[in-house]
Amino acid sequence: MIGNQFEYASPESLGIPSAAVAAFLREMEECRFPLHSYILMRHGKIAAEGYVAPFTADRKHRMYSVSKSFTSVAVGMLITEGRLSLDDRVADFFPEYLPDHPSPYTLRATVRDLLRMATPNEENSYNWGDKDFVATFFNNPKDKHEPGTIFHYDTAGTTTLCGLVEKITGMPILDYMRPLLDALGISGDIWCIQTPEGRSWTGSGIMCTSRDLLRFGLFCLQKGQWNGRQWVDRQYMEEATSKQIDINTAHSGYVKDGYGYQFWMVREGGFACSGMGGQYAFMMPKEDVVMVTTADTQGIDNAEDATKRAFYRLLDSMTEKPLPEDEAGERLLREAVPKTLPGPVGQTVNPLAKRYSGVTYRFDPNLFGFLWMRADFDGDTCTLTYEKGSGVHQIPLGMGQWKEFAFPDAYAGKNVAVLDSHYQCLGMAAWASEGTLLGKVFSVDDYLGVINIQLTFKGDTLTVFMTKCAENFFGDYRGYLAGTRAEA
Repeated sequence: MIGNQFEYASPESLGIPSAAVAAFLREMEECRFPLHSYILMRHGKIAAEGYVAPFTADRKHRMYSVSKSFTSVAVGMLITEGRLSLDDRVADFFPEYLPDHPSPYTLRATVRDLLRMATPNEENSYNWGDKDFVATFFNNPKDKHEPGTIFHYDTAGTTTLCGLVEKITGMPILDYMRPLLDALGISGDIWCIQTPEGRSWTGSGIMCTSRDLLRFGLFCLQKGQWNGRQWVDRQYMEEATSKQIDINTAHSGYVKDGYGYQFWMVREGGFACSGMGGQYAFMMPKEDVVMVTTADTQGIDNAEDATKRAFYRLLDSMTEKPLPEDEAGERLLREAVPKTLPGPVGQTVNPLAKRYSGVTYRFDPNLFGFLWMRADFDGDTCTLTYEKGSGVHQIPLGMGQWKEFAFPDAYAGKNVAVLDSHYQCLGMAAWASEGTLLGKVFSVDDYLGVINIQLTFKGDTLTVFMTKCAENFFGDYRGYLAGTRAEA
């Protein structure tokens, strides 16, 4: 980079085969991963970048637990300023939340313990219905143990660290970080979803662009230094981005290299920010590489391991010296960026569709109160109309192409506890056979998620099966519905 301006260079000039980047993208497509964006940087220059509609370079994207690494840097800023210590006991900052007889394990937990995901709580302390997420960290009755001893992934610990930053500084965490974010060239309007009590939810809620994340990753790769200024104490950043605790017992998966201070360790001294659904920033000091991806791989088995394997193969293809320019490889790379998100596989035309179109099927009593459903096939669209407790709703599914719509149920927006938003969604369908229609709905809004739908028509019956992969929404859209053709 020159100052805060991105520089671009061909992959080959940076020792990266274009064909290897194309192979990474093809592997993501072959695995049917819904990739949203990717950026590959080496030696401070962008070698390759791509976006899949409807996502763009300027669009803010939910980063999920990548947000935890931002929290770590904010803690490091306070430590650099002498306003906080790794050995400070977190409970000392929140006496208002302590019960009459607090657990001694809770009282002993330090900033370092929470950063390393070695909290005293045996599971995440809050539930979606709780009114104050930070309060639950201190006053929950769940089993506890000695802090600092065992790695256990605990988003409530990160949420509490964010609450600590905001209590010390008296401002939202991103406002406190703004001088640093401005120095990095990060968008002035990045923001964070709020907890029910109105704090920033940096356990999961930061919204920024892929390029913003790239800048943040490069800053971390440079151990807290930017344009000659050490913004965060170098020793803290070195500790944060190196192994501080073993994760082998608690964390299953292909890579078990350890955990730092809200950063995951990867191979050969590398480290990563990692968020649910395929949000990654990989920082590799040995190769001087930063790679960012955004996606929605929720519900896809072993997606994290497959992504890392593909990324490591890409790393292994790199050379220290520039490579000859490769026009054929560059063409492969241009063609490898997915044009659209992966939808259901099948046929777009079914000669029996007219037989099923417009027929109302009434459902047997079911868990989520669906009363009836009708599928209307009109040209290139199948519209599902149905009724449940919240009223009569419609979901349009494009036959072999995505249809954009606002989801009929209202879910959380700026605050995780306020259900005031109808998410931007994409819907598609295809015929798996003459009697079975497959549908898929992606939420492509501030909250990412997917509903998979199967409708099987047999005689006078309709059987519906739905699965959902989403954090705390789409809850009604799962399980079986048994329907019978209603009398005309």
